Amino acid sequence: MESSDDAIIGMTLDGMITSWNAGAERLYGYSTREVLGRWPIGIILPADELPKSLTLVERGERVDHYETVGIRKDGRRVAVSVTVSPIRDADGRIVGASSIARDITHRKKAEAAIRERDTLRYVASLAAAAAHEINNPLTALMGHAQLMANETDAKSRGRVDEMLKAVSRIQEIVTRMKRVTRIELTDDPLYLPEMLDLSRSSEAGPPGKHQQA
Repeated sequence: MESSDDAIIGMTLDGMITSWNAGAERLYGYSTREVLGRWPIGIILPADELPKSLTLVERGERVDHYETVGIRKDGRRVAVSVTVSPIRDADGRIVGASSIARDITHRKKAEAAIRERDTLRYVASLAAAAAHEINNPLTALMGHAQLMANETDAKSRGRVDEMLKAVSRIQEIVTRMKRVTRIELTDDPLYLPEMLDLSRSSEAGPPGKHQQA
């Protein structure tokens, strides 16, 4: 029990802490002296969860690996997977409960990173598909605008030139979108078009003020 990395905590059936191993000290930040004889509301389990678990344990049931959030002594929240089991005496009577909590913070972060990666890959796929659909009519538009430039007078030519510049800019964006076929999560990512950069697109400020990745 003392050598376990998991937090192993003994309680009476009304929730008073009777034992607290070294793993519990590391996980929650409280020493054994600080918690023995106390009720762990808001420490081991949220206030509304402990009574439910103890009611099940008192009936002889085991609460297996449910995920919740504990609060450390320093106020930080920690994601944990908790199992609560009955403690029986020599006659088989249920006299208490044993709670085993495992820190799953890293697993939760990894799961969140996988979800973000999958989202970015989906966005990249949409970007590539959109670029393909946009490219053909855009090419036709460019061709017609060039023909108009050769057929209009000097006054109208200026307007057509502005149209051609805008179309050219769109073509540059489409070309970049077509290159986005795979997005990796890194600390220093390679080029990502601004419209796909979720962190930059959420920033406040006028267009053109974002710095390049």
